Amino acid sequence: MIKLFPKTPEILQPNQYIVFKGKPGEDFPDFIQVDKPYIVEYTKQITFARSFIFPSGEKKTLSLANDSDYENYFNLFPTMKDSLYEILVGLKGGKNMLVFIQWPTERYPFELESPHIHVDLDNSITRMVSPITVDRSPADEPRLRIHTLKDLTEMYFQLYNNGPDYEKLVFKFLVNKCKIKAVEKMPERYRVIEGLSILLR
Repeated sequence: MIKLFPKTPEILQPNQYIVFKGKPGEDFPDFIQVDKPYIVEYTKQITFARSFIFPSGEKKTLSLANDSDYENYFNLFPTMKDSLYEILVGLKGGKNMLVFIQWPTERYPFELESPHIHVDLDNSITRMVSPITVDRSPADEPRLRIHTLKDLTEMYFQLYNNGPDYEKLVFKFLVNKCKIKAVEKMPERYRVIEGLSILLR
């Protein structure tokens, strides 16, 4: 569901196929069939931006799920079972702003395998373990891609200002809203969407 690319990835188009890989009911909601093909029936793209200003050393946790509290939620989960959101995330602004992904709350998909080197924002060394920064996914060339589904386990962005002064960070989102439908026959070509259990192997 989460991947950082060396360059901006192509978004899904109508009549392309996808296959979800992972643990049923854990990585994906129960209504998603794992290892079975889906076709993208149609797509629609929406773009929007959100900005935040933080003092030095401050952190904030923001959910990608849906809620009327727009200060702490991005509302980037679909509300229909036949919808898949493919989201490209670009960043603009503070060079010292660090963005970490948590899914679920206690796991960082991009952290190292060593149990002794994990993300700890109170430690000046370990808070530099795999954050997303404006250089890694710039607004004009977004490289971070996230997929969301209805009833998916909540996913978070944790922000931290690693600089000596106030910093402003702007999130630029391209949301590719896809209507998907399960099909019987496995196609020759398809895109794999991986769950957390695959990412953490």
